[in-house]
Amino acid sequence: MKFTLKANGYSLIEMLFMLFILGVLCGTVALSFQGLQNRVRIQAASETLLSDILSARAEALRRERRVTLCVAALDSSLQAKLPTACASNGSSVAWHQGWLVFEDTNSNGVWNEGEPLLQQRSRINSPISATGNSTVSRYVSFGASGRSLSLNGAFQAGTITFCERGARAKDGWLLVVNAVGRARLDKGQIAICP
Repeated sequence: MKFTLKANGYSLIEMLFMLFILGVLCGTVALSFQGLQNRVRIQAASETLLSDILSARAEALRRERRVTLCVAALDSSLQAKLPTACASNGSSVAWHQGWLVFEDTNSNGVWNEGEPLLQQRSRINSPISATGNSTVSRYVSFGASGRSLSLNGAFQAGTITFCERGARAKDGWLLVVNAVGRARLDKGQIAICP
């Protein structure tokens, strides 16, 4: 009986080629995972704001008083701390800066000392943009009947868009508040995200 040894192995070129293919696959998976992670963050942020809007409406009905959500003032330190003031008219405003929920006793859309503060939300993760159209760019407010109201008492309806900052033609979420104060989330493709 005769035994022979066979050399079963790979040449250096074959090994380098397999490592190259493995590197390309790992890079593709990492990019895909990053995209998935951003989509999950965007959906979570939109659901958090939706939850706070629904809670504010319920509180307005329960308290029989105006309850308002306002965009938080931009904090220069960009820390993850809770906001303590609403953004003013002349400043840059976007919902991803965070928000406050409060009983708006003087109906001015801004939290003042002495008004009950119901909720504070800190800044949303940096790749996410959340901007409202002109009617809901700074605040969303509910009257004692649960209807969404602007500061002058007219109905308030609008859309807040959640998307990946700087992205073009990607999926995002639209938080829609209708004229009677009901809010919902719609998934849609955002042409250009600010």
